[in-house]
Amino acid sequence: MAATQIAVERQGRVQIIRMTRPDHGNRVTQKMAAEMVAALEDVRQSSSVGACVLTGHGDTFCLGGDYHGAGPTSVGRLEFVRAFIDLAQAMARLGKPIVAAINGNAHAGGLSLVVACDMAVVADDATLGLPEAARGLFPFLALAIVRDALPKKVLFDIIYGARLMDATEAKSLHLVNEVTARGAVLTRAVAIAEQASAYNPTIVRLGRDLYYNMRNMSPAQALEESGFALLTALGAEDETR
Repeated sequence: MAATQIAVERQGRVQIIRMTRPDHGNRVTQKMAAEMVAALEDVRQSSSVGACVLTGHGDTFCLGGDYHGAGPTSVGRLEFVRAFIDLAQAMARLGKPIVAAINGNAHAGGLSLVVACDMAVVADDATLGLPEAARGLFPFLALAIVRDALPKKVLFDIIYGARLMDATEAKSLHLVNEVTARGAVLTRAVAIAEQASAYNPTIVRLGRDLYYNMRNMSPAQALEESGFALLTALGAEDETR
């Protein structure tokens, strides 16, 4: 079945996944999350795609999850939560570089999508933050991803103050790599993705998988996994000679 809440296009070896609910702030629904997971799996399995760019349609990147659309039942809400978790896990296991092209505001779960990407380019007039407290909630799902990207004091300052950061502050906190004019965001993100996809894909996958897998390991376990990945990479390099 064709996707209805995302659009997918190719530029060279880069697959662009675009969230297409601009009238709803590109908020992620259960259906959108499932479509994004399927699109990411296509990227993961395709030998002709070397990297991915995630962006939003219109003037907004993503304002979070559409939990209201999940309905009032526990079952519907659980299905929405599961879909968002599946999306985050699909990004982590992609095995290829993924770059956020932040074409507009990235709030709540939208900020977690930014953090879940390997790199990010942001429009100079965009804002980023976790404003859920102002709506009587807390960034429950986003917290699991964003907590590793910010110092504790900064994280809770943003959460408790429901404070939105401008692009310059986001860059100073290393949440994004580059700030550029809104019209140049996608072009620059694709260029970064192209560069990242230029290397041996087997070795890039080994290194990226290592990063995501060892976040929950002890230092000793991480070293063991790092050594194994190095030996595997050297073997792959030998095969190309």
